[in-house]
This record gives sequence, structure tokens and C-alpha cells, in this order.
Amino acid sequence: MIKTVVSFVLWYLKILAKIQLFKVRPVIVGVGGASGKTSLCNFISLILSEKYKVLETKGKNSESGIPLTILGIKIQNYTYFEWLKALITSPFKVIFDWEKYDILIAEMGIDGPSEPKNMSYLLKIVRPRIGVLTNISYEHSVYFEEIAKNKEKILNLTSDQEALLLKSLPKEGLAVLNIDDSQIRKIKGIKASKTTISKTGVSSDFFIEKINVSLKGFKVSFFLRSQKFEIKIPIPLPDHYAYSFLMAIAICQNLGFKVEDSIKILENKFSLPAGRMSVFKGRKETTIIDSSYNNATLVPIIDILDLLKNVSGRKRKVAIVGDMRELGIVSKILHEKVARALLETTDLVFLIGPLTAKFIAPILSRNNHNFYSFNTFSEGKEIIKKKIEKNDIVLVKGSQNTLYLERAVEMLLKNSKDRNKLARRGKFWDEKRRESL
Repeated sequence: MIKTVVSFVLWYLKILAKIQLFKVRPVIVGVGGASGKTSLCNFISLILSEKYKVLETKGKNSESGIPLTILGIKIQNYTYFEWLKALITSPFKVIFDWEKYDILIAEMGIDGPSEPKNMSYLLKIVRPRIGVLTNISYEHSVYFEEIAKNKEKILNLTSDQEALLLKSLPKEGLAVLNIDDSQIRKIKGIKASKTTISKTGVSSDFFIEKINVSLKGFKVSFFLRSQKFEIKIPIPLPDHYAYSFLMAIAICQNLGFKVEDSIKILENKFSLPAGRMSVFKGRKETTIIDSSYNNATLVPIIDILDLLKNVSGRKRKVAIVGDMRELGIVSKILHEKVARALLETTDLVFLIGPLTAKFIAPILSRNNHNFYSFNTFSEGKEIIKKKIEKNDIVLVKGSQNTLYLERAVEMLLKNSKDRNKLARRGKFWDEKRRESL
């Protein structure tokens, strides 16, 4: 009965969203990939909003989030009453809302191999003319295990789903390709024009020559064919942001923006959603790097640990690291890779969650690394407060589901007013955090 109701609700929202898109007829930019989607959407929106009216899904990347965004309906606390109100309101939005916008930036996240959790279903709601994949890696892999029984097949199945975004693009469209990603590089059957981005292939359209990172900022030098450009951002960022900037610039170039104009907009208006690489002053004169919102996948974690090592100088490097969730049979091997990275990049580690305790703690222990392990944040918060020392650089990173490591950031803030800049604000998330204690 519940499945039938859910299926009807999704069908209902999908049909109404398609009608709304038919009325508005925007250019649709589809953004997929294992990680970094929301930040990339934000960069694209920053640039395009200078010239166009833009609707962005803002992290609402699911089978319900995308149509609700298109219909202009916001659900705050996800109660039955709010859902009922949304369903009643939706047809009225279609009938009476004729507000135009030029471009829809649709973040498209896959949570499994089957409809409605896969890319093929999302493509029944939106049909992008421009598409980009940030990367392809293990994501929500536990939901792929019923079909694929080993890690190679899981990755291939994930890649097949992500690739549908690029393969669906029309011949007159544009596919932006990170060809340093081995899975993206293997995708065949793309009909659209291609723009390539690489740090290793000098023959790519956008070639990343050099990346410099310090606590004072991030700089990337790149070539567009033979012309050289630089982007300077006044906060430290992991290396993968270089790809995100260039992906945004490539997409906006296709939509009429000069490269130098896109760079200027990014430099002047750069921002990130809460919990994605925010830097705060902490107690005891510490520096906090807040990456507590992002779903934790392997490549971003390795990148951000490298950043921690590179920007800390002689200061002590501390990482508060949570589980990588929903990885299924590949969980062990990926957590072990994180463990080896922690050995090379940190001086002190706080592990939060049963998976880090099971897979990371034994490796840190065998190597006599300085660490503490807790099943929940609540178990560890007093030890964390006690062990943080003056001038530490503290990185906070972990999957968002049930861990809510923004609590660690809030606890360590120097200025309590900065709590309003953290991820997951509001009554709904306050209740979720209370439930997870």
C-alpha cells in the first residue's frame, strides 16, 4: 500500500513538473557525479545569474526534490501535512504560475540502480541540453549489491547510470568531460559536442597547469587551448575544486560568457553552501575547516586530507572523521584507504561511527597513530574538547546520515554567532540531531 502511494505521488509530481517545464522552456543544465555536485551547481549559478534568470535545485537532487523545485514548492520539515499541502498546491502552481526563467540547473543524484532512484528516472523529469559529471566513484553502493555482487560490477553499474546523463544529451548540446576520471574517460555514445578538462592531458580543451593552496587561499593556473588564465579564491580548497571551476567556466562559455568574465564573477562572488569547506576561527586559537555536510566519498576525503597536510605548516593537524555510509561490500576497502591517508596527513584523529571503528581504527592502532574512536559524536565530544590544543588545524569530515558532525564544529567555534553559518539549521534538523544523541 505504501509503495503504491509513493509511486503515485512521484508520478503525479513528475507529470506536473514536466508540464511546468513545457510552459517555461528553459535551457536545462544537468549536473551529476559522486561528489561535488551542489558546489558546482552553485558556481554555474553564480556566473549565469549575471545575465540570465536562473532556477537552481540547490541540493534537491532526487526523484521528489527535482520536481518540487520546478513547481516552486518547498518542504521544510517533511511532515505528512506538508506533503499533503504540496500535493494540493502543485496543480495550482501549474495553472497560475507563469513566471519565466531562462535556465534550470538540475543537480541529479542517483541512490541506486533501479527506478525511481536512478538516472534513467531523473531523465524522465528533465532532459538537459548541457551535461557534466563531476566524477564517477562508489556512491550508495549498498543499493547496487542486489544486482552486482562484487566491487568491479558495482562501479561499472554506477558508471552506467551516471553515463546516461551524458548519453542523453542532444546532438546540439554540450558534454563537459573530466577526462582525468577513468570511468568518465571510458564513456562511449555521447552525441553532443564535447569540452574536455584535464590536469594531465595537455591536449585537453582546458588544461590545469598548476594548483597552489595555503590557509590564505586557492589559486589555479590553466590554459584554454593556448591562452593562460588564473583563478584566485581567498580560502583554502582541495584540488578537486579546480575541476569544478573549469567545468562551470566551460558550461558558461557555451552560454555566452567570456572566460575572463566568468573568472571575475567567481572571484568576486565566490561562496559555498554551509558545511562545504567553510573556515572558522575556533577556541584555543584553532582553525576549523568545516566539511561536515558533504556525503563522504573516497576522492573528496583524500583530497581534503591532502589539503589539511599542505596548509598546516608546523601546526598540529587534527581530523574529526565520520563513517562513509551506504557503501556496502566496498566499505571495508574504501575505509582502509582513508586510514592509510590519515597516517600520512594527520597528527591526531577522532573517529566517529561504527564503520570507522571497525575498519580504520585497527590500522591506526597497528601503526601507533594518535587516535580516539567513538560510536557517536555524543560519546566523544568531551574528549574532543579536552584534547584539542592551541593553534591546531581541525578538519571535520563525514557522511551526513545520523552523524551530524556540524555539532563538532559548533562545539569548537570561537564565536557562537557563527553557528548560524553551519549546515542543517532549523527545527527539523534540531530534532534529527536530538534523535541521534
